[in-house]
Amino acid sequence: MNVWIVETTTKGEDNKRLGLASKLEGVTLKKVSTRLVNRYARQTGMSLLSIVDKTQHRRTVRPFVEQLIETYEPPDVVISSGSKASSLMIPVSAKLFTDSFWVNIGRPRRFHDLADLILQQAWEPVPLTSDSNNIFSLNGIPHHITPTSLTAQRSATAHLFKRYGGRKKALILLGGALSGGAKTDFYDHHLLAQLRALTLTLSKSNHTIFIANSRRTSKTFWRTLQAKIVDHQIQWIDHNASGALTYLSLLANADAIVVCADSMSMLWEASATDKPVFALVPWLERRSTPQPQARNLDILLRQGRVSHLTKITDAEAMTSKDPIDLSAEYAMVTLERVNCWRSKRQSTQSFAKEPKSHLIF
Repeated sequence: MNVWIVETTTKGEDNKRLGLASKLEGVTLKKVSTRLVNRYARQTGMSLLSIVDKTQHRRTVRPFVEQLIETYEPPDVVISSGSKASSLMIPVSAKLFTDSFWVNIGRPRRFHDLADLILQQAWEPVPLTSDSNNIFSLNGIPHHITPTSLTAQRSATAHLFKRYGGRKKALILLGGALSGGAKTDFYDHHLLAQLRALTLTLSKSNHTIFIANSRRTSKTFWRTLQAKIVDHQIQWIDHNASGALTYLSLLANADAIVVCADSMSMLWEASATDKPVFALVPWLERRSTPQPQARNLDILLRQGRVSHLTKITDAEAMTSKDPIDLSAEYAMVTLERVNCWRSKRQSTQSFAKEPKSHLIF
């Protein structure tokens, strides 16, 4: 199966697309990057003004994709997600991908009447008016974390953690989606207070603490944390720095994981492991609660995949659980829909080719 992924600079969105594509059997993968589209536009003297400006965007994207189709085989399936990647599909889907099945992860309100299949994420509201036949509600968010990948990573990197002795390892994953707005100082101050109390609790229980930032974590807040929280048992992991301890190796080798709840993708990735996962909530007042993040956390709490941070000293909450592979479930749904779509198209084409004399009215 020839699968194209519409790629962006957003790591969380790329993980969703790759997670789904990796579970489709016999996949030959081709990435169509928004960065490459921009580069093509510059090389050909075009200007990509804005994705919102569909007329300009169509002039840039269409010849680029036409060139790709000439170079490579046309895709059987195209996977997109996020506003940039999905918007990239709008100018070309009707003309160039007529024989391709378009799967869009998320945003059912915007793309329900365009894509062949919408994989609606757990926290997203259903469109007010739509043909629900092309919308499948997920139990979570697709991602690239699987039991197999974690086991392989644990075997490959276990030696890197021997230097920390027999102490248990606690991983704290920082988000940052709430930074940059009017309430940035409020969120950062509240989060800093929680992290201070959390690291103190973990240190007393003889944990080695790994605190890892993400692309959304502001550099200012990251520096403030390191200056305000001083503990010899804390290992600071900067995702921008190249090091042996990667995100996947930390997930595989940690004994407990704490995730900042403003990062919806990281919450689902951590909850797919067999480790106890706890949510660190950076919002406090109800009026300042971000609705998508709050809905996402509520779903995970109800499923029992995540616990409140207050339970981190609870022995029962600290027990391991069965790992899950949600991407395999989503891939199964996608393949079923693709096969059904193919069968209908073949039937329609066969019907169109039948001589009229053979038809019975």
